[in-house]
Amino acid sequence: MRKNTNKNTFGKMTAKVIFAVMGAAIMLSAALISPVMLSGCSENTPDTSAPETTAAPVTTAPVTEAVSDTAAETEPEPEIVIPDFINPLTGLAADKDLSASRPAAIMINNIKVSCPQIGVRNIDVMYECLAEGGITRLLCLASDYAALGEVGSVRSARDYFIDLAQNHDALFVHAGGSPYAYTSIDERDIDNLDGVNMYLPDVFYRDQDRRKNMGYENSLMTSGEKIAEGVAFRKYRTTLRDNFDSPLDFVDFGTTLDLSSAEDALHVYLPFSYYENADMIYDPSTGLYDRYQFDGEPHIDGETGEQLRFANIFVLFCDTAAIPGDDKDRIRVGTVGSGDGYYITGGKAIRVRWEKDDNDSPVKFTDENGESLKINRGKTYIAVMSMSAEKNILLNKSDS
Repeated sequence: MRKNTNKNTFGKMTAKVIFAVMGAAIMLSAALISPVMLSGCSENTPDTSAPETTAAPVTTAPVTEAVSDTAAETEPEPEIVIPDFINPLTGLAADKDLSASRPAAIMINNIKVSCPQIGVRNIDVMYECLAEGGITRLLCLASDYAALGEVGSVRSARDYFIDLAQNHDALFVHAGGSPYAYTSIDERDIDNLDGVNMYLPDVFYRDQDRRKNMGYENSLMTSGEKIAEGVAFRKYRTTLRDNFDSPLDFVDFGTTLDLSSAEDALHVYLPFSYYENADMIYDPSTGLYDRYQFDGEPHIDGETGEQLRFANIFVLFCDTAAIPGDDKDRIRVGTVGSGDGYYITGGKAIRVRWEKDDNDSPVKFTDENGESLKINRGKTYIAVMSMSAEKNILLNKSDS
């Protein structure tokens, strides 16, 4: 029994030795064959014996460049969606076709006791110009005036405000006026709604709360719906006159002006008089100018508390002087002819020229080279100022 056991043990040991020798032989053969096989591979196969630092520049840089090129080639351009309808006074989207519609131009009070006004947040274009005594009046224009809601308080006309309304072939809304204004309305056959000297059923009304707290003359109100009723009652033309050429020429939709090399205009200070000064402060987060007046008070809409904001500012310098012998110290403003000014948008300002052929033609704006002026889309504020005020205007008023 023991002899057989030894024999079996010897056999098992012999087998282990044979297998071990065979395994060593196979491993040796693989080591000898491997360089030969590698030498026959493609040139692009990396040399595994080379350090990683020498292989990295060869393989990484071209791959990165290829990915970048592909991304640049396939990245789509942002799609510009042009609205079906565009407001001709702002260049922005509208919910109806206003392209041929006459706007309304409303005379709005702007003395401290009458503020805040109502409905001014909804206007598209706002003119500000001196009246007598250093006060200013506002002329507020809206394309879709029927949708304005309540508006006021409405105040009296001056003849040069009629000229400004005619820049846009607008229906003129007012409450009384100077003798010169009434002469202009009659001689020029101005389509107007008068809250003092015209029979207009229920178009104007007195706000009793304003009458009590602000005075009778600061309480006359109207609304967009009532203006539309008055226009229908008077049977006025509601479409723009043939071949009307708007003074507001907007840039292509989806684009903005590049004024990067122009003068900065971040806090525009507009001193109309000892009584009224306006501040237009640029907010880069919105791209708009917030309006302040009366030494820094936010100009708000009394119905919502919303502050007035504008994308565009024009400052137009006009010949302004007292009317000799006028018992109310009224002034004249030369809106016809030509003059200088500023166009301000996006925190920048450029010099411009304005030109108006006659009282009833639209004003035209050009740059210093005489080229027709393109403006950004959005609401526009136009300050009509005396030429003597130009030296006191600041484009970057210090807030310190």
